[in-house]
Amino acid sequence: MFMRYLFYDVECSNCFNGEGKMCSFGYVITDADFNVVEKKDIVMNPASRFYLRRKDGKPEIELAYSEEYFKSQPKFDKFYEEIKEMLEYPDQIVMGHSILNDVKHLAYQCKRYKFPCINYRFGDSQLIYKKFINGGPQVGLAKICEEYEIEPEHLHRSDDDAWATMEFVRKFCAERHVTLYKLLDDNPELTGNIEDFEVTLSGVSVTRSKRFLQRQLEEYTKTLSPNQDGCLKGKRVCISKKFERDNADLCGYICKRVFECGGRYTRNAMRCNMFVKADETACTRENSIIADKKLKSRVDFINLDRLNELLGIVSDEDKKAAAAFSLDDVVKLPPVAYGKKVKMTVGERVVKKAPEEEKVEAKPKKKRRRKRKSAPKTDAAGRGAESVAGDTEQ
Repeated sequence: MFMRYLFYDVECSNCFNGEGKMCSFGYVITDADFNVVEKKDIVMNPASRFYLRRKDGKPEIELAYSEEYFKSQPKFDKFYEEIKEMLEYPDQIVMGHSILNDVKHLAYQCKRYKFPCINYRFGDSQLIYKKFINGGPQVGLAKICEEYEIEPEHLHRSDDDAWATMEFVRKFCAERHVTLYKLLDDNPELTGNIEDFEVTLSGVSVTRSKRFLQRQLEEYTKTLSPNQDGCLKGKRVCISKKFERDNADLCGYICKRVFECGGRYTRNAMRCNMFVKADETACTRENSIIADKKLKSRVDFINLDRLNELLGIVSDEDKKAAAAFSLDDVVKLPPVAYGKKVKMTVGERVVKKAPEEEKVEAKPKKKRRRKRKSAPKTDAAGRGAESVAGDTEQ
């Protein structure tokens, strides 16, 4: 059976509201031995403005082409069929570096132009590096290129980034004496899937944005009240920021159990008296507690295992219940666009109209009469009045 590999990468003009406006789709197609069959960069008009600033004061992203060139190209709708046929090709492994963002950006483009979803499975080279080499935080493609002596012609040019990803995977598989198919088959947590706009990674749904989940968690805590008795009575529990952000549904279940045990759950570290250290490194919440001596003296620091013991999440049934908990089942929020709530309607919008007999005709507005301004006195008239006044005084 013939097997081919497709490595791809996308660039966006901006990612406002977490929605990437694609301006290029670059790809590299190889055979099962990583021999390059095709390499191409599909450049398109993003139909949106360019905003390439980064966080933490880092320099702007330098794309491979000018804004004028991007805007002179056709829009995404002209390339949809080509990209769809490429990604849904049978007997193929699709790969990318930190590919989850690219998958979401591509899915957004399909929604934006009202096209059906492009369905495919994919693997992530960033997760390969994290599991087998680094084991720590996520590492960008540029750093991996330095470590593996990979020299792409231009970073942030989609087809060159796809080629660099391919080179890393090729070298990694050669070092481990394993095929890419075998590597992903033995480690399914390195793979994901998109079908009908539902995205999963490592078997977990990631369709909902983390920001939206944080809003759901915040609203859910407002609906709960603590029991009168319990092992956590009087305790205000706060958990590490990154863990909460990456596991919002699980934290929702933890929040529920905390209130059932008589405590409260807070996302404000300055208000807690029990802090759960669930991240590998200290987060901003933990650092803020440590920096305040008075606050630190009254806060109990525990780990996640100890919290599970206190909450009674020990048996397999309890762990299954925690894994099955979803914030979508307990709180409903409308989607948000640029921080503003979007009005939602179900079915046809009904507009109530007053019966004709009850209609009251609007009274015509009275026209306001303008006051005429008196004509200004001429200089001659003014001088004449002054002379008369002088004669009277004499």
